[in-house]
Amino acid sequence: MFPRRREPPFSLVLAAVTTLFFMLNDSPASAFQLPHRGSFTQCGRKENFCLSAKMKNRKIGRIVSETEHVEVEADGSDAWRCAEVAEILRRGGCGVLPTCTGYGLVAKLDSRDGIERILRIKGLERCKKPLSLLCSDLATIDRYCYGIDRGVFRTLKSEFPGPHTFILPASTALPKQIFIDGKGGKHGWARQTLGVRMPDDPVLRALQDDLLGGDSLIVSSIPSSDDGGRTQFAACLNPDAPWYSDVDFVVDAGERPLDGSTVYDFTNPSEPSLVREGIGELLNL
Repeated sequence: MFPRRREPPFSLVLAAVTTLFFMLNDSPASAFQLPHRGSFTQCGRKENFCLSAKMKNRKIGRIVSETEHVEVEADGSDAWRCAEVAEILRRGGCGVLPTCTGYGLVAKLDSRDGIERILRIKGLERCKKPLSLLCSDLATIDRYCYGIDRGVFRTLKSEFPGPHTFILPASTALPKQIFIDGKGGKHGWARQTLGVRMPDDPVLRALQDDLLGGDSLIVSSIPSSDDGGRTQFAACLNPDAPWYSDVDFVVDAGERPLDGSTVYDFTNPSEPSLVREGIGELLNL
C-alpha cells in the first residue's frame, strides 16, 4: 500500500492565497476590499440610478455669451451672413431659423445637447410628438427612414422642396437621443416614426445646403400660446420672448407664414392619411 498523503495545514493555504493577492494588486488593502453600499460597480444599480438621475436633471446652457441676432433678406441673397450661425450649429448649438411654414428651433441631428435644449425649451407637454427632420435631399430621407416604395418616392420627389411633412417609419440609423423628452425620458412611440421635411425657404436652403454642406437638422416650432382660441406664435423673434435667451442664435428673415406645414402619414403606404391641413396643397392620393 502507498503511504497516506498528508494535506497541508489550512494556515499554510491561507497564507499562500494571501500572498498571491498581494502580488496581483498594487495595494494589500485592495485585495480584499468589498464594494460598499451605493458604490459604482458592475452590479451597483444604486450608483447607476444616481448617475442617470444627474444626467436627466443636468442643465445645458448657451454655448455663446449672448444670443446672436442675424438679420438677412427674405430671398436669401445675403445668406452668407449666417456663416457664424453655421459654425454654432457645428459646435452643437441650437437656435431659430426661418422655414416656409414659420420659424423653428433647430439643432444638428448629431447634437445631443442641442436637441435636449430644444426639448427643454418646448416643455414636456409640447413634446408628445417626435421632432421633425430637415433634409437636404431624398438620399437623407432614405437613410433615416424605411418602407419607401415607388409610390411614396414619387410623392416625395414631386412635393419636396415644399411646405409638407411626411411621417415615415424610422430606421435604426436615427440617433436615439432624438427621442429624449424635456426631462430625459424616452418614449417608445417616437422611435417608430419620423416626420421628414424639406422646406423651400431660400434662407434655410442656402444655410443648410451650402454653409452646412447638407447636414441634417432637427426642427420644432417655437413655443406658442393660445390667445382667444387662436394659436399664435409667442412674440415671434422678440428678444423679450421667454425662450429667446435660451438659444444661441436667431436668424431674422422677415415675416413668414404661421399656418404650419401640411402633414401626411405614410407609415402605411397603401393607406396614407392626412394628419393636418396647412400651407401645403392637399394631395390626390
